[in-house]
Amino acid sequence: MKFIKSNEMKQGMRTAKPIYNREGVLLYMRNTLINENVLQKIQKLNIYGMYILEPTEPLPPVSQEDEEFERFQTVMCYELKKELDALVAKRPFSIDYISSEIIKKYGNSKRKINYLQTIRSNEDYPYKHCLSVAMLCAIICSGLNIDEKEKEYIVSSALIHDIGKLIAPPEIINKTGELSRDELRIVRDAELMGYQMINKNYLIPSGIRRYIKQVEVERKNKMFQYSNAEQKLIVGTKIIKVADLFDLLTAMRVYKDPMSGFSAIRLLQEKEDEYDEEIVTTLARGIYILPVGACVELTNGEKGLILEESEYFLLRPKVLGFKSNTIYDLSQRKTYEKVQIKDILKTMDNRFVMSDERIHAQ
Repeated sequence: MKFIKSNEMKQGMRTAKPIYNREGVLLYMRNTLINENVLQKIQKLNIYGMYILEPTEPLPPVSQEDEEFERFQTVMCYELKKELDALVAKRPFSIDYISSEIIKKYGNSKRKINYLQTIRSNEDYPYKHCLSVAMLCAIICSGLNIDEKEKEYIVSSALIHDIGKLIAPPEIINKTGELSRDELRIVRDAELMGYQMINKNYLIPSGIRRYIKQVEVERKNKMFQYSNAEQKLIVGTKIIKVADLFDLLTAMRVYKDPMSGFSAIRLLQEKEDEYDEEIVTTLARGIYILPVGACVELTNGEKGLILEESEYFLLRPKVLGFKSNTIYDLSQRKTYEKVQIKDILKTMDNRFVMSDERIHAQ
């Protein structure tokens, strides 16, 4: 499976993922052969690119739940783009429907979610980022049993928290290389303008604006030209902070390899002074980080298969080492002192590698 830009697609290729329109209607199933007619229609969708199967590659298994997750992201991203563009243009807008749909689907679920990242182009990155942060916030809120009204404020705040990126010049936001100091300053100024746009819009509920105000102060505290302002973060702001960084770390960009969910959670845990431990743990409990059947790389050089998740130590499951045929119970302190998980092995489209006949012991 490989990612191909829309303008580089050719007839004879096969789609690796389903393609939906903005209403969520399935246009093309997985394994669709791209002929001249299909190619023309795909290019008219104005998508950056898509995953294509290798010539002899079999169709990988994907659950109905995973397909629905991707369909939901596609539909909601179109909706969010329309509303955020209206907000920037100072036209009437509403994110109530998007927020309620996210909460309905992910804000009251007691089951773990297979959180799949989709590829992001420069053009759609701000929208997909805000949408993903909102979905992660809903999952965390569910795990923490946050009040329904407060949950609505938190998810809605996440949907608009990065609107400043839409104000910054596209040529800077879309730049794939490292930003210069002047370009970085322009982006930071645009972010602050976005916060001010929200905080001065009194049609936006005060419950949302108070979160955005705290997010603004947090951003300013990372800028050298502002003095470090002390503030007591409310729970919703802490949730947005965790969801925001997790998504930034694991986001799939065409020019950047994403960090695995495992590594992202571990990094958040290491920054315990900045990111709330309970919220990070709640996120790790709400999405699959180290699921049974996933393959991992161990610090002793072995590759292994996760046999059993740990209820109390989320990043320390029971693992079967392929080379030694040893079962490592990482929840046991003595074992964990000798062997740990280095990272999880994933496919190119950021899915977990599951054990099958193609996985070989060393």
